[in-house]
Amino acid sequence: MSYRDSRDTALSAFFSEDNGRREPEKQVALNASSGGIGPLPVITTLFAAPLNVVSTSIDTRDFRGSTNNLLNFTSIVNLPLGISVTLNFEITRSINSGAPVNVGATYTFSTLVDVLEAEAFSFQFLDADVVPGFYTYSVQLSTNSIIDITPGASIGNAVLSVLAVKE
Repeated sequence: MSYRDSRDTALSAFFSEDNGRREPEKQVALNASSGGIGPLPVITTLFAAPLNVVSTSIDTRDFRGSTNNLLNFTSIVNLPLGISVTLNFEITRSINSGAPVNVGATYTFSTLVDVLEAEAFSFQFLDADVVPGFYTYSVQLSTNSIIDITPGASIGNAVLSVLAVKE
């Protein structure tokens, strides 16, 4: 076997034949956005609607088959002296500009602060076996979040990334 033959054989593991052309078997897309929210007032009752922290979109319309979409959310929660917070984060997903629906669990950040501080908060979610489409994912502060005693909490440096990989 010549060098060229061995290289072509090795590459054939990553490509498939389609109408005489070589097409990659794995399709991958990545997108990310940044955002934040705050300073937030004292919130001791439910508020009318969730507050958007960050959103990003991913286009898988050209993918052949379903995808696994891995979401990664990272942020810094800035907290003033003497604050008590329970921040509940939810993920919404819309497809092709349709109505958003909640996906995944509720992710909770909770603390009582004695000194001025900033804490990192992050989570991941796998949206598995998703049909091709144009998706918008949003991380929102849920209506049942509580900020007690002192106003001024904020969520900064929030980044939401989506990695879509064809199954």
